[in-house]
Amino acid sequence: MTKKDHKKYTTIITLLLNVFMLLGQTPTHNYLQNISALPDIEFYDITEDLDHFIWLAANKGLFRYNGNTYRKFIHPEQKSNSLFQLKFDAKEQLWCNNIYGQIFFIQNDSLTLFYDANKLVKGQLAPYQILEKSVRLFTVTGIYDIDKSTRNVTKIFEGMCIDNASFNEINYTFVINLEGSTKRHRIYKFENTTAKKILEIKSSQHIQTPKLFAFKDEVFFTHTSASGNIFYLINAEEKTSEKINTPNQLKDETIFKILKFNEEYWFLTSSGVFVFNLLNHNLIFKEHFFETESITDLEIDFNSNYWFTTLNNGVLVSPNLKIKFLELNHVKANITASVGLKNNNFVLGTNNGKLLFYKQDHLVKIIELPGKKFIGKLYFDTDNEKLIVSINASESFVVDLNTYKVNDVANTFSVAKTFSKINDSTLFYGNYRQGVVYKNPFGKLKKQVVKDSRVKASLIFNNHLFVSYIDGVFKYDTASFASEELKRNSKSLLVNSLTKSNDAMWLVTQHNGLLKFKNNTWLKSEIKLPNNLQINKIHADENVLWISTDAGLYQYQVPSKALKLLGAQDGLNTAVIDFLILHNQIIVTLPKAFFILPKTQDLFKTYKTSKVKVEAVKINDRDTLVASSYKLPYDLNKIGITFNSNGFQSNQHVKYQYRVKQIDSSWQNIPLHTHFVNFNSLSSGMYTFELKAQNISAKQPVFATPITFTIAKPYWETYWFYALVLATIIGLVWFYFRRRLQQKERQRIAEIDKILIDKKITNLRLENLRSQMNPHFIFNALNSIQDYIISNEKELASSYLVKFSRLIRMYLDYSQQNEITLEEELNALKLYLELEKVRFEDELEYKITIDNQLKTKQIKVPSLFIQPYVENALKHGLIHKLNNRKLHIEAKIIQQNKMQITVEDNGIGRAQSETLKRPNLHHKPFATKANEERVRLYKNKLKRDIVIITNDLYGDNDVAAGTKVVITMPIH
Repeated sequence: MTKKDHKKYTTIITLLLNVFMLLGQTPTHNYLQNISALPDIEFYDITEDLDHFIWLAANKGLFRYNGNTYRKFIHPEQKSNSLFQLKFDAKEQLWCNNIYGQIFFIQNDSLTLFYDANKLVKGQLAPYQILEKSVRLFTVTGIYDIDKSTRNVTKIFEGMCIDNASFNEINYTFVINLEGSTKRHRIYKFENTTAKKILEIKSSQHIQTPKLFAFKDEVFFTHTSASGNIFYLINAEEKTSEKINTPNQLKDETIFKILKFNEEYWFLTSSGVFVFNLLNHNLIFKEHFFETESITDLEIDFNSNYWFTTLNNGVLVSPNLKIKFLELNHVKANITASVGLKNNNFVLGTNNGKLLFYKQDHLVKIIELPGKKFIGKLYFDTDNEKLIVSINASESFVVDLNTYKVNDVANTFSVAKTFSKINDSTLFYGNYRQGVVYKNPFGKLKKQVVKDSRVKASLIFNNHLFVSYIDGVFKYDTASFASEELKRNSKSLLVNSLTKSNDAMWLVTQHNGLLKFKNNTWLKSEIKLPNNLQINKIHADENVLWISTDAGLYQYQVPSKALKLLGAQDGLNTAVIDFLILHNQIIVTLPKAFFILPKTQDLFKTYKTSKVKVEAVKINDRDTLVASSYKLPYDLNKIGITFNSNGFQSNQHVKYQYRVKQIDSSWQNIPLHTHFVNFNSLSSGMYTFELKAQNISAKQPVFATPITFTIAKPYWETYWFYALVLATIIGLVWFYFRRRLQQKERQRIAEIDKILIDKKITNLRLENLRSQMNPHFIFNALNSIQDYIISNEKELASSYLVKFSRLIRMYLDYSQQNEITLEEELNALKLYLELEKVRFEDELEYKITIDNQLKTKQIKVPSLFIQPYVENALKHGLIHKLNNRKLHIEAKIIQQNKMQITVEDNGIGRAQSETLKRPNLHHKPFATKANEERVRLYKNKLKRDIVIITNDLYGDNDVAAGTKVVITMPIH
């Protein structure tokens, strides 16, 4: 290519970082406001307590952060929201103050006012020191000791105290002493109440913004001047001081604090953090980060996370300062390819044809290819110092890294998927449609297609070429390129990535996970990654494997089988796809940025898990005080438990498990981001709730204090209730059997009564029968038969005798029964009246009327019950009449279950009949009395309501015209 062509097709931009351009590198970090609802953006101080709570002193007040939520601490007499100077005393009690002179401390989880020194501080923020028995306050009016117990104030030093610094019990104070009209700028060292001057600055000008920073062996004193910051170094042991050179980086910076870590001095300034080493009384610059932030304070937590407070941009947290993050804001393109060069140099290719050359983290050169080329693959030939640039089109270029000359080689290496160097003169190149072997790739090349198939990856291992195609993995002899397919269990393998350790090849397969190929034998990988975690790429660094996944970057030590993860918890908060392994660092590329990871021991942190604590207990959805044990009634059995393990993003990186001893045989997992467990309905019994937490990268879990819940049995399951139920059952059984005995007794008595009643009824029937078979009736019947015989009326005599015998047979038959049918009763009555009509010489007219609705064959009546009333009508009413004797008997239904039987005659009536009976007062009407007694027995004992009413009938002039007997009885 001619010089003219070279200018036509390429433009080279060379930018040496220290000479041309320095990219701002930043440790990986997160802004706390992007993780949780940060309550302020202006912060002054930060510290961590023994329980791993993060305390923040801010413009809006004092806040405590548990890794999940913030709690504000405020006092009702607090005069200003802003609080400053967070300090712990010897008892790990937190103190702070404000510009109004109010000094506070945390007690019983609330902010307590210790002393209001408003009159002493004169509206200035006064430094203070916490001593064993007092609090020492440094003010513009002097130094005061405030007794912790009595709150008595003692002035121990006269002078205008502008600033101070303490290390343990030793204090260094910058004081302006007035000696007449002269201002003396002095630094005193205080041990107890003894003050010793260790530095006096003679200046006719007023010293601006003096600040002291004390450490074990040295004290820094700074102040501003017209020429910038001035630094003094004080030897704490020898009590000597000297003015030292101010580093250029700090000359014009506002210094908020100086901190010391591992013999390094960290200057927190308005332009970020500057790190220096102190060597021979000179500050030697090491690094600078967060240059756009005003860093006011720094705290390193129990998991070595770095918390930086800022003056106007909230809080930022860096999980690992060793991991650097560089954004390509100056390049309006995406990174699409990368390759490592020698040492820690590397090249990034973009989707608009740019090649970015880096020396460690410095961009040293940019080469622009002609046109906006999409660089798909880069390959560096170390022996020839050639860089192959494959374009995702029918183009490719070769860059000579000695001269940075770019050669257009057309489609020789276009759309590349993989490169593998077989020997000094042979290169394997795989693209989207075939695998190709080039002889003399950078000279007069010869091309050999070894297989027409899309290539995915390739590797030289044990002097053989291994190529992964979309239809399997093939092993090639590097001399003849004869091939054989590698199969596992007689099946082809789909492999996405290949690498090799010292003695084995590792294959990332589509369906079989990670496989190990050693000594021509397939082995299942011993690497245990989380389930369902897909491997994106795998690269080896001798016997160390680096595995990229969506969860981060894993490191696997093959000899020790140790597996470690760099993930979101370490600041690598992205899915890792492509990465490079360089000499002593790793480059993880993203479309718009990249991470730089040093290959040092401190890259991987040792994680701990903060104590897990139950923060709230809800019983039936109501908050209650947290206790170690609860005794609850049976209906308070809905339990909710909220817990937390403090720490940065603990809700994402701490796994919780719980176990209820009486229920669970193993620990139950709690999903990430979940800080509570609910038990909706615990049955009665005693339950011990156990909880443990473990950081996903920690080795051991921590356990919460167990909580015991004792749920009382419901009253129906208690012993006293069982006793009550048993007593009730026994009582009911006793009552039942007593009732049964009483019933049996009543039944026995009723049976006896029934026997007596039956006996009495039988007697009454007999009396009734006796009355119906009285001698008069029998004699009259026999006389009538005799008259018929004498009159030679044999047929009449025979008929009468037959009727008489039938009637007597009925009487005898019915008298054996308590009840007979109405039909039987009426038949006997008809037969009786037929015989009586003969006795009355046919001067008797009778009529029996029966209601058609009456079922006479089914209705039961007391046996021979009606006849006594018919007999009375004949004997006492009709017999005394000479003619026109009438008797009417009627049976009918009067109600649904009642019938009425009437016996009506037109005789002489009861009154006249009684008159005629008086000569025979000794006569007793057996049948009537018997019936009355039967009615009483039926009504009282057998519960049959039979009513008998006898009415006198009268004609004109109130002359007795007969008698009517009305019998009402239930239909039975």
